[in-house]
Amino acid sequence: MQSIAQKSEKSLFKDYLSLTKAPLSAAVGLPGLLVYLLVKQHFSVELWIALLGIFLLALGVSALNQYQERHIDAQMPRTQNRPLVTGSISETEALWLIVSLIGFATICFYAVLGWIGIVISASVIIIYNVMYTPLKKISPYAVIPGAILGVIPPVICWMIAGESITSHAFISLAWFYFIWQIPHFWLLVLMYYKDYAKAGLPTMVDVFGVVTLARITFIWILLTIISALMVVPFFMPKSYVILGLILGHSLFLLWKSLVLLNPSMWVERLTCKKTFMQLNLYTLAIVLFLVIDHW
Repeated sequence: MQSIAQKSEKSLFKDYLSLTKAPLSAAVGLPGLLVYLLVKQHFSVELWIALLGIFLLALGVSALNQYQERHIDAQMPRTQNRPLVTGSISETEALWLIVSLIGFATICFYAVLGWIGIVISASVIIIYNVMYTPLKKISPYAVIPGAILGVIPPVICWMIAGESITSHAFISLAWFYFIWQIPHFWLLVLMYYKDYAKAGLPTMVDVFGVVTLARITFIWILLTIISALMVVPFFMPKSYVILGLILGHSLFLLWKSLVLLNPSMWVERLTCKKTFMQLNLYTLAIVLFLVIDHW
């Protein structure tokens, strides 16, 4: 049997994973990795340092976000068991962890990008914790600065690969990742708008209503698909199989997203969650298919 101390350590470890949103933070660097592999056919030390920095920064700003929203989290059933709400991690402990994670992340970025790395690290904090987090409390349009964050890991890894972020190829990639973030956020709103309402957070449901927002989200998923297909010519697959997979997956997402146009079908949270997962997997799969063809 586990001792009380072992159970306590295991529980504390889970609390830290929750505070930093570790599983989600671990996935943040994946788009950057794929973007790097679009133009390179090897892994470099600089890439691994950059990915470590992305992971540490994601942990740090996520924990800072929970620190900033600890009082709001206490009002929503979905978040009322978070460690800063329950007190299983003290505010002082959280702040020390946040400073350490962001500090080490910034060192990683400086090591591979110099002063530009420090600017990028500061920009993430400003966009996420200074702009997006406070704006969420007063405006449903906080999604716009939030969407910018999805482009930053690809920016970092594209630069690590020695490529220009002003190239047409990268601009198309950046646009794709930016557009994807909008329906990504709105599907979360469709899933949890009642929780947000309890916490007094404005959402696009307040602007358009649930039915209209679902239809608009479908349009943005369609725009995401179009943006993905605009990326393909810059990395044109040599394999017709890969090209077929890209087109087939695009049609599949479009077909599965049609559920958003039928209120009698998407009204359940599970349906929106499935669409949410399909959209995110699509975003990864399209670039992954191009990487496979490149390699």
